[in-house]
Amino acid sequence: SLPNANYISYRAQPHDGEIAHLELELKSIADIGLVGFPNAGKSSLLRAMSAASPEVAPYPFTTLHPLIGCIEYSDAFRVRVADIPGLIDGASHGRGKGHDFLRHIERTHALLYIVDAAGVDFRNPISDLEVLARELENYEHSDLMERRALVVANKIDLMHPDHVLEVVSNLQDKTIELGIQLEEEDILSVSAGVTGQGLERLSKAIRRVVSKSQADRELQDTT
Repeated sequence: SLPNANYISYRAQPHDGEIAHLELELKSIADIGLVGFPNAGKSSLLRAMSAASPEVAPYPFTTLHPLIGCIEYSDAFRVRVADIPGLIDGASHGRGKGHDFLRHIERTHALLYIVDAAGVDFRNPISDLEVLARELENYEHSDLMERRALVVANKIDLMHPDHVLEVVSNLQDKTIELGIQLEEEDILSVSAGVTGQGLERLSKAIRRVVSKSQADRELQDTT
């Protein structure tokens, strides 16, 4: 039998609902994230390889927020690339908004380390790679060092070819020593902002590492 008519009438009237305050966090922003020091050429690389138009300037911290670009291939395959603001030594301890920047890196599925091979700002590319890897390794609650990665030596247009070979060889040794999950046999050398040298090879390498990363996630979803 039906409930009492007065009860039905009462239940039919609108009443105050429950209020909930939710904080939603985006867990994925891109297929691959560009990891490097300020002024290493991340924005120039994204500008050269996608339709994105990040600000490019000869001073550090030009990029303060992640910018997403899309690399499109002739067969309609697409790769979302995140230009992450530059890391500095001490980022894993919060220096230079390091925690915020590292959280953005955590939201990408593969990593592309990029260093200034020419040392334009009187930097050492080998030391820079070591610092970048250490900051990712020290970032709490992350598996960043376990992710598939590429290592790119940028600004080779400013270097003698023999010097390029020397830097690339040293980067190769340092990459193995640091335990970076390098997906290519060689370090990739490019001129992102000037001649475009090496970008076609890099584009193919990015597609390979992203495809493998996608396969990893699909396998995890089925197990």
